[in-house]
Amino acid sequence: MRKPEAMGKDNVNNNSKTKLRKGLWSPEEDEKLMNYIMLRNGGQLGCWSDIAKNAGLQRCGKSCRLRWINYLRPDLKRGAFSPHEEEIIIRLHSILGNRPVLSLSLSPPQPPSLCVSDNNKVE
Repeated sequence: MRKPEAMGKDNVNNNSKTKLRKGLWSPEEDEKLMNYIMLRNGGQLGCWSDIAKNAGLQRCGKSCRLRWINYLRPDLKRGAFSPHEEEIIIRLHSILGNRPVLSLSLSPPQPPSLCVSDNNKVE
């Protein structure tokens, strides 16, 4: 006897005719996502699945959210930490230990993944 299929993420896209892309983002996709969010001034955007669809991307909402948070945000600082930022990281590490909350104190913000990896270097 066959078991009924459970409702879940595996079944979400089975009924959809459009295939979602996976893998590396193209510069054109980055531009579409940036333009869509910037046109709305980063204000009330709605859910990320709707953003992906309305921006004309064949990506899932989670992928768009992660791309925006970790790579495309205009206030995101890329590159090496400044001496002042390194001092803050070392001071907070001595106080807090290995908790990955360092990105809260940095200005401009660093991607959370970068702060965690840099925190691992301090140990």
